[in-house]
Amino acid sequence: MVWAQRRIAADEIRSVELLFREQAASFDASRQMLLVSVHEDWPMVRLWVCVPEPDLLTAYYGFTLCTRADLPLAPILVAGCPEHFGRVLQG
Repeated sequence: MVWAQRRIAADEIRSVELLFREQAASFDASRQMLLVSVHEDWPMVRLWVCVPEPDLLTAYYGFTLCTRADLPLAPILVAGCPEHFGRVLQG
C-alpha cells in the first residue's frame, strides 16, 4: 500500500472523498484503501490517502508521498473500511 498526504481547506474534503470513493469502488476489492484526516489550524485539515498502486495517486493533485510512520497517532477515518482502519491505525 502507498501513502500520500496533503494539507487542504476543510471545505475541499468532500471533493477528495468523492474521488476516493470512486477509486475504492473500482480498485479496492480487498477494502484496504483508507482516507484519514487530522484537524489543523482552522480552516485547514491534513488528509492522508492509502492506495494499492502508486499510479492511483496521480488523481490526488497536490498530495505527496509519505510513509505510514508519518501519520499522527489519532487520525479520523473519512472514508474506507472501518475494520481495516481499526487494525492498521488503532491496533
